[in-house]
This record gives sequence, structure tokens and C-alpha cells, in this order.
Amino acid sequence: MRDPFSRLTRRQRLLSRAWRLRRRLGGPARRDAATPAGAPAHLLLVGVDTLRADHLGCHGHVRPTSPRLDALAAAGTRFSDVTAPAPWTLPSFTGALTAVMPGLHGAYLGGDVRNMDKQAPGRVRPGVVTLAAHLRAQGYRTAAFYANQFFAFGLAESFGTHAYHNLPAEDMLAMAHDWLRRNADQPCFCFVLVNDPHEPTTPPWDDLTPFLPSPAPTDAQLAELARWGGHAWPHLGRAGGADEGAVRAALEVKLAIYDATIRQVDRALGRLQDRLAADGLAERTLVSVFADHGEEFLDHAAWAARWDHDPRGLAGIGHGQSHFQELLHVPWVAWGPGVPRGVTVEAPASLLDLSPTVLDWLGLPPLPPASRPAGVAPELAGALVGRSLAAAAARPDGALPGVPPRVLLAEAIAYGPDLVAVRQGNWKLVAARDGRPLALFDLATDPGEQRDVATDHPDELAALRAVVDAWRASGAGASETAQAAPWGDLDGVVRERLRDMGYSE
Repeated sequence: MRDPFSRLTRRQRLLSRAWRLRRRLGGPARRDAATPAGAPAHLLLVGVDTLRADHLGCHGHVRPTSPRLDALAAAGTRFSDVTAPAPWTLPSFTGALTAVMPGLHGAYLGGDVRNMDKQAPGRVRPGVVTLAAHLRAQGYRTAAFYANQFFAFGLAESFGTHAYHNLPAEDMLAMAHDWLRRNADQPCFCFVLVNDPHEPTTPPWDDLTPFLPSPAPTDAQLAELARWGGHAWPHLGRAGGADEGAVRAALEVKLAIYDATIRQVDRALGRLQDRLAADGLAERTLVSVFADHGEEFLDHAAWAARWDHDPRGLAGIGHGQSHFQELLHVPWVAWGPGVPRGVTVEAPASLLDLSPTVLDWLGLPPLPPASRPAGVAPELAGALVGRSLAAAAARPDGALPGVPPRVLLAEAIAYGPDLVAVRQGNWKLVAARDGRPLALFDLATDPGEQRDVATDHPDELAALRAVVDAWRASGAGASETAQAAPWGDLDGVVRERLRDMGYSE
């Protein structure tokens, strides 16, 4: 079969073959005994790295990237307006699995000007309770299988079993299913992180061909756009001054490759659900799929060039560098026991709400109250910690009537001076840490965030700036003075795994 990415995926393919061989030689993973009657359901969380919400069919995408996930979402509960607490992996996944913002959990990049290519982030702070630790205390067996090494900066260690594997989604989800089968005689929590939409994007040829433009690019051209171009194509992150037609052509191919990776993950999710059903585990397993952040494809390249804050000299590509919606609007769907069927929750949510909500659906105690600075204003306190949305999902309209618009925060960027995003209702402010506004957007009339309306709406601007001031004064924000450790201080194996994804030098 044609494989334009063979040089990039050789190591992963060898690892995949070896793992599949071991799986076959070991025989099928057997379910030793049924879960005791009355025990809480199993929990299976699937985190998809770098998945934009608007590239799924259930969020209106025109390409058929996610038919299985769309159907599963329609049969369960979908949260349509979810904000990530940070625009990159470590602080966002940590927020989802601790229900607190990066400034409270500590797993983020520090320094006056952040540059993840040169600096290592902090780890989850001692005393922060993760969902895995909480469920272990409730009698759950726990396991995490992850294809992004950033999960092992304090999150993975809270699971009873955890392992990094540089494998595609099909293998990662099969691994999770095997573990669940082997341990299903006791309530189980399994987290699996698939990395396929993250760069380098190297989808199988059969997933890619339906999305490619005609005439199809050469293998060499496709391999180059597994990242961002630079030889046969203009480098999309340095496209200023390049031929506009060439940039558009390169972007069209890059988007096709990205969408194909989503289709790859979707197919694997469908097979996972089929296996759960065949084993009789589906009716006993609450499954939830979500993303940590999205990806930018020149959506705001002109804004990035004007702000010129990315220390890499890039503009408008990737993630970690801004707080626009293409990075912060993430998908979250769930189905299985306790989850309402056929519900779309329209109320704005934070990814911090994931753990409180699934615990509610499982009928288990909530996470212990998070510690936060004293004297935090109530509206800010509600933005720093997650809350259960089970009540909203229980309503046919997925709404929370009578509840005032919630304040949502995003912080802890990875490239540039620290920025914060504050949203309340349809109004969203992107500001510098000192409160200096960069842009105010009305998401109701401008969901693509292309018009700064700060001068036209001084009252809304003042209200959101006050939240930024309270956030800064509270000491709960991700500190700009946190120590920025060099990558050389990390274990060599960790650095090698992160280099596979282009994270460190």
C-alpha cells in the first residue's frame, strides 16, 4: 500500500508490529469474572491530542471525518461549547483530570517569555488530587496508556498502571480494551491518550485519499506537510511574503492530512466500541472522548504577525501560542451508563468540568475541594475550579435556566509572554498578564474572531478587564516568574520521546 510518510513512521510501524505480535502470542485477553452486581460502572476516558471541535461532523464539519463518533455522540451527551484551560497538552489535560486551572495545579511552562522548544514545564504540584487518585480511593483499578510523554509530568504517576507507547490510535485503544477485559471483575478506570492528529501528521493512505485535492501531491510533497512545509511548499508558519497561491495550495493539503488523522482516530474509536459491545462490557462502561486543545491553520496569521510575540518567529500555525477559539474550543462527548441519551448541552462549559461530571454520572463522591487563595471573588472562584454539568445534561434542552453567564478562563501559553483569555457569555477578551487588552470579540456575531470591538463596547471591555485584574491579584494565575528549567535537566528518554513530536531541541 502507498505510504508517503514511511520515512517518518518507520519506527512507529516497527513498534506497532512488535506489539501486535506480542498480543497475538499472548492470546486473547480474557475477562476473568463479571463485575459484582451493584458496583459502579467502569470509566474509559479517551483523550485525543490536537483535535479541533469544528473538524468533527457533530460540530458541523463538511468532510466525513468522524461518522462513528458522531453517531456515538448522538446516542449519548455532547457538550457543544467547551473551553480548554490552556492551548497545549500538559496544562490542559491536567486541568481536565484535576478540575483546577493551571495556576493551581502547577503543570505549565513558566518564565517571563515562554518557549517550550527551550524550556521544560513544571509537574503537577504535590497535594493536587487527580481523578485517578480519587478513583483508586473509591476501589477502582486504574491504568493510563499514553502516546504523548507530557502525560507523565505528574498525571501518569497517579495511575496504578501506566505506560508510554509511540503507537497509532488503533493500537492504543486495543491496549486499553485488553486491560479493561483483564480487570473487569473490579471497577476500572482507564485513560488512553491518542496522538494521531498531533504533528507529525501521518495518516494511512486509505484515510487520506478521500480528502486530497486533485491532482494529488507527490509523496515527497505530502511527507513535507506532515509538518509545516519549507522546501517543496512554503513554510506555513513563515508564509508572510510567500506566493499566496502556493500558500493556499499547501494549506489545502495540510488540512486534508489533518482531517485524515481524525478519520483514523474515528475508525479506531468505532472498533473500540464494537469490541466493548461484543464482550458485554459496553453496558457497564461509561466512555467519554475529549480533546486537550485544537490546532491553528493560519486562522489568525495576520493577528500573529501584528502581535509578533512568538519567540520561534512563527505566525499562525500549531498550538500553544494563542488563545483563539481554534485552540480553545474542544470537543467532549460521552455515552454509557448514567449518561443521558440524545442530549446536546449548549451551556458554555470548561474542560475543568469533565471530572466532576463523570463522577456525578458514576454516582461517586466528588473530588476533594481544591485549595485556592483566600479572598478570591466569587465569579473568579467559579472559573478556577470545575463543576458538574450532570444537571444540564439531564435536561432535554441541555441548558441551565436562571444561571448567570459563567466566567471561563484560559491561561498558560507555551510560546511568548503570558496571555490570558476571559470569556463571559458571548464576550471574550484576550489580554496580556498586566491587563492590557489585545482584543475583545463578540462570539455571537464574529465566531471566527476577526473583529476587535473593544472601542465599540467599553462596558463589556471594562467588566472583563476587571476579571483579569482579579485573576492576577489572586495569585491563582499561572505564574510568569515560575522557574523555567532547561530540557537538559530532564531524563534522556523523556527528551527523546518529546523530540519525536518536535517539542524540544
